[in-house]
Amino acid sequence: MILQDKVILGMKKMNKTQNIFLTPSQFIFILKSAIVGIELMHLPNRIIKFAKQDSWISCILGTIYPLYIVIIANYLCKKFPKDNILTLSKKCFGNFLGNILNIIFISFFLFVLTSSFSEYANLFRMYSTPFLKLYQILLTTLIPISYIAYKGIKPLGRLAEVGFYLTIGLVILPIAILAYGSFLNLMPVFGSGLTNILKGSKETVFAISGMEIIFLIYPFLQNNKKLLKCGIVATAIIGFIYTWSVFATIYYLGIETPPKYLWPILTLADSINIPIINSFRFVFISLWSLVEFKCLATYYFAVSYGLNQSVKKIPAEVFVLILYPVIIIITILYGNPTNRGKYTYKLIIIYVIFNLIYISAVAILIHFKKDDAYKKG
Repeated sequence: MILQDKVILGMKKMNKTQNIFLTPSQFIFILKSAIVGIELMHLPNRIIKFAKQDSWISCILGTIYPLYIVIIANYLCKKFPKDNILTLSKKCFGNFLGNILNIIFISFFLFVLTSSFSEYANLFRMYSTPFLKLYQILLTTLIPISYIAYKGIKPLGRLAEVGFYLTIGLVILPIAILAYGSFLNLMPVFGSGLTNILKGSKETVFAISGMEIIFLIYPFLQNNKKLLKCGIVATAIIGFIYTWSVFATIYYLGIETPPKYLWPILTLADSINIPIINSFRFVFISLWSLVEFKCLATYYFAVSYGLNQSVKKIPAEVFVLILYPVIIIITILYGNPTNRGKYTYKLIIIYVIFNLIYISAVAILIHFKKDDAYKKG
């Protein structure tokens, strides 16, 4: 009986472990979910201002940022596979300064969550439910998002894995525009100049940020030796989605028309004609809502889990509940898409600079200090 009890206990522990850790595919799709969201809808407008017909090249160059983050995360994971960056920050900078830096890092995810949520709510209200007030959309939409975050990392990984195919389907579906656009809209290649292409790549920073979540979740990866491969694959998928979307928009509309729309990617949905459906745009927005839910739930989890790591006494599930009204209030404060865009871009630049300095400093300190120093810290 004693042996049987030990076996049962061992099986329970093994099952518990399996329910916590992520498979490589789940890990990849969580990273993808953290980046590909509503910001894709108006991305062409920002890049076209500088890179013109070469905007799709700027998207490719923009993937350098998440790729750098993956490389740093892989280095930290090799040194301390069980410690996320919040723990390493305290070991490097001490509890007081480490906690301050951690809170700023966590606030980045709250900022992206509320900003993206505001953009989604305004788009959904304009094209799908104009009869509803903004707060009504926010209150009801946040319920499934918070529930996903409440369930934890493993259900989030499973949802991201299933939802990936929906994302790819929606992105590839407007391939019908190839019959209506013109390759002349993309000519001449490199005609805008290298300087403008680089400026355009800088404009991708908001849409392509979010890979920073890898520093919170890499201890959950089932096989940490595959972290670099998973990160590179996720970056490649993200780069393909953004590059194709911007390429298709310019191919279909040229470079003069997209700035006239708030969300030019939606015009690609109009190119799809299905006899039994009057407007595919409504269908596209409804299906894209599921993609956005995954994105927002990923950030929601990052904030609640990050706060739990800073305040150990309060479970992450409790933080999910506490954050619910906070997220609603902050999201409402953004106002309309025009006002939101005026200051969110400035804030994201500040956050990106901070994140780069923060993660680089942790990596450098770990490189030059001995392991014993961290154990004592």
